[in-house]
Amino acid sequence: MRETLYIRLGVVDPDTPVAFCIARADAVASFVVEHAPLRALASQAAHRRVVVLVPSADLRLTSASIPARQGAKALQAAPFFLEDQLADDIDDLHFALGARQADGVWPVAVVGRERMNAWQSLLSDSGLRADALIPDALSLSVPDAQHFSVLIDGSQVIVRTDASGGFVCQREDLELCLGIADPDKVRTLRLIVPRDQAFDPSTLSWPHELSHGFAEPLEALLQNLRGSQPINLLQGNYSIQQDWLRYAGPWRVAAGLAGIAFVLAAANHGVQAYRLGAELEAQDAANRQRYQQIFPAETRIVDLSAQLDQQLTRLNGGQSGPAFVSLMSVLAEAVDAVKGLTTQSVQFREGALYVSLSSDSLQALEKLKAWFETSRPARMEVQSANAGSEGVQIRIKLSPA
Repeated sequence: MRETLYIRLGVVDPDTPVAFCIARADAVASFVVEHAPLRALASQAAHRRVVVLVPSADLRLTSASIPARQGAKALQAAPFFLEDQLADDIDDLHFALGARQADGVWPVAVVGRERMNAWQSLLSDSGLRADALIPDALSLSVPDAQHFSVLIDGSQVIVRTDASGGFVCQREDLELCLGIADPDKVRTLRLIVPRDQAFDPSTLSWPHELSHGFAEPLEALLQNLRGSQPINLLQGNYSIQQDWLRYAGPWRVAAGLAGIAFVLAAANHGVQAYRLGAELEAQDAANRQRYQQIFPAETRIVDLSAQLDQQLTRLNGGQSGPAFVSLMSVLAEAVDAVKGLTTQSVQFREGALYVSLSSDSLQALEKLKAWFETSRPARMEVQSANAGSEGVQIRIKLSPA
């Protein structure tokens, strides 16, 4: 199992030393924390999982009762369930979900897209790519109904109030914030004071249980991280999968054709024995099914390899067919320019692209129309747009201008 490089981000500056720790996958204690500039950690990240703890002061932790069991649907709905609680435009915010609770409530982290982009740029500029971005407050242990988890962290105090909530405040404001979160003082504070922190617990009027034994805050956070049910902020448009699909998604059809061509060429030239078995029959059936999905007008297949070669010639701009690559390029530009659109499927037939898209709102469709109203090498025709509980489903036709 891979080791993990844990990094705690503070200020957005690659030259400022950050706390980090390299731990085995099965580590549960003895996290040795070191400090170095962020740009110096790229070599340490090689072949290791990278988990970055980000400041909870830069985001909001909340929850929402969303009537959905699937995370993808709940994530689409979260902005609209929380819109009335947020001062910023939801289009400027990024939402991430935790694990659904037993009572059906979803923990939600809300952070500005500008801040997310700044974190991503900082890591990228330092030669790092995170596998997870976790709010540091959610690295504290999940408190029960009688406790809060509290960490003294320099001039700040990090408090986790439950599975989905927490806050960060200045030391001098701790009593005030606790009074808002627990006005009847029924919670006991599980107070962590690392050795490098000067703090007198006797100044607190709240009941507390003092925990020692940690050299500094990151060590305490990592000690409690495993059972803390953290939210990974790399979801939706920021997920590793979506990051790849954003650029590769519009070209999946062409990639699929290339994959079929590769399989057929390999089968034709070198793997005669494979043709004799049941696996070849299954592969051949899958190739035919995939070919007919991409070219539904091709109902009769006599020679799959020859017909595929003909289609590839057309797609590459041959005299007998449309400029497929040009249309796909326009589609890629449009999806990149209009935020909030996700490509679901692409079909090419009769000289045009038929594209299925999804979005959170009809505003994205209006922006897409406006984008195509300017001078483009392709015309767009909206064939359908249906809004429902799962968002807006859009189908368009693209043809050469």
